Amino acid sequence: MRQAPIGEQDPPAHSRSTAGQRGIALVIVLWVIALLTVMALGLTTTQRTENALSRNQIDAARFRAAAEAALALTALNLMATPMDTVPIEEIWVPDGSPRPLRFDGIELRISLSNEASRVDLNRAPRDQLAALIEFAQGEEGYDEAARDAVADAIIDWRDQDDLTQLNGAEDGDYEAAGLPYGAGDQPFGSVEELRQVLGMSRDLYRRLAPGLTVDNESGQVEQRFASAAVLAAVQGLTLEDAAQVVLERDQPVVPGAEVLSVGDRGGPLYRIRVMQDTPGGGSRQMEALVRVMRDERPPFEVLWRRYGLLAGAPDAGQLSTSGE
Repeated sequence: MRQAPIGEQDPPAHSRSTAGQRGIALVIVLWVIALLTVMALGLTTTQRTENALSRNQIDAARFRAAAEAALALTALNLMATPMDTVPIEEIWVPDGSPRPLRFDGIELRISLSNEASRVDLNRAPRDQLAALIEFAQGEEGYDEAARDAVADAIIDWRDQDDLTQLNGAEDGDYEAAGLPYGAGDQPFGSVEELRQVLGMSRDLYRRLAPGLTVDNESGQVEQRFASAAVLAAVQGLTLEDAAQVVLERDQPVVPGAEVLSVGDRGGPLYRIRVMQDTPGGGSRQMEALVRVMRDERPPFEVLWRRYGLLAGAPDAGQLSTSGE
């Protein structure tokens, strides 16, 4: 048998065992380092998420506080003045136009509208409802059959009988559509309830809701501050003609050239919307219905509030009462 040359002898068995143990230890160390890295990344991500959530909660709380202050300032503008008349540029007209307001370093936008300038969902005749639905559909989406079906379904929802309008819907129609409820057979409790009416789509509701209310105590539409769609529906105008009327009505005046009676803004119910832009193109919103009572204590009362993060939807948010 040939002997291995000097210098080529196999390493001793204990040397091979030591090298193998070192290799295993190195692999274990690498796995531990990888595991610690993953844990560190996870903790960092969790911390960032918690920080973002905390900032969001703080920002939301600041907005709510600022919005409450904006409500009070708006109510003060509506009711408090030492004179019978004030310069028109100092009066907040309830026409829905946004106006900037800076409060405690927070940039806000406020829009004020007279609640009586909306059509009462529980009292409006069918032709007004049909006109509003048609305007909400728009020229591209106009569908006469769908318009008539939704208008009649609204009438069937708010009346207390089980007689179906020509194109309407009662309990059997809701059951046939697979819905777990029937017609309301009572007045609408809120405009949001309109979403449950058979045939009411999300897009149609979003366009229709701004012209409607269930809180018009007089039942008459205050046309001085109404939108073009509401004016067109009430007066039987085309939407284009009504838009021209609104444009002429809302022409700005030279500051100091006119005065407007402080009480000449309708009421006592006003819709106040407070908005704040957020990073990313969204916005925070609070919308409230306020009753202003100049000679009573307290001088104003918040009937309801809605809060929400919005991306342009007028109806988003959650409903809460003034007592919450």
